[in-house]
Amino acid sequence: MVCARQASIERAALFLLVLAAFPAYADKGHVTLHYQQIKVDGFESTVGELDIGTVDTQTLYFELTYHLNDRISVHAGIPLVRKRYKGPGPHVPSSIVPPQNDQFIDDGSYHTDWQDFQFSIGYLLSQGPLRVEPFVGYGLPSHDYPHFGHAAVGQNLWRLEIGSRFSYFPGMSDFYFRLDPSYVFVEETLGVSIDHWRLHAEAGYRFHPRMSGRLFVMGKEGKGLDFPDDFPPPRNTPYWFQHDRMVRHNYVNAGLGVDWQASARTQVSVSAMTMVHADQVHIMKYGINLAVSRGF
Repeated sequence: MVCARQASIERAALFLLVLAAFPAYADKGHVTLHYQQIKVDGFESTVGELDIGTVDTQTLYFELTYHLNDRISVHAGIPLVRKRYKGPGPHVPSSIVPPQNDQFIDDGSYHTDWQDFQFSIGYLLSQGPLRVEPFVGYGLPSHDYPHFGHAAVGQNLWRLEIGSRFSYFPGMSDFYFRLDPSYVFVEETLGVSIDHWRLHAEAGYRFHPRMSGRLFVMGKEGKGLDFPDDFPPPRNTPYWFQHDRMVRHNYVNAGLGVDWQASARTQVSVSAMTMVHADQVHIMKYGINLAVSRGF
């Protein structure tokens, strides 16, 4: 585990050096390194908040955006996720009948793994004060990682997202507004659909030529099963082994952030958020985000 952690730090340091080395003479795209830290405490079920323990998550998300022309842009990225679960309800693959050949990750230690490759393409439909950019995105597991456990880095399912970004910049104003609605089709598990809507809404204000602040809300609302209603005891069957892939996991998060244009091609962003609505999902107490973006 120490070796995995050291390797992750070395990758992050190398990527930051790559960011700094990009020339600042073109405007074809940008590379971004995101760091996120999330603290989870409890689970919101149909019978109220359950004390299932805590989950600590640290994520490095590597992202590349490239503009093919004035209207078409492509995006690619992959998260490296480090998670730890501490609590009374670990998910133990060997307790399933018959036992499942999956890694036990709820042992109280940090586990680091690559999550899903993420690709998308956007088209700038209209410019001016109101910008409209439809997009299509696709997520594909990078490998067959464990999905059974509070410390799982993901659901190990493919997903297709269709949506659009709407940005409004009022004339003679330092305000801006953004709305990103989308619908996500997710690979079904045992015939259960967890397709869902996603929404990101943001209002920002530029209070300095190189600095702006923003308020944002993001949420997910969709299909899926309920816990504990749809998972009666005994919870040691192959059906229970798949429950994290079938529960709804709906939420609404709210937060604020600051963006600083450090140079003509470099931007630094910091934000913090908390969960204001939870439905069949781990309860996030707080999330902290840091991003460094470098144009090329």
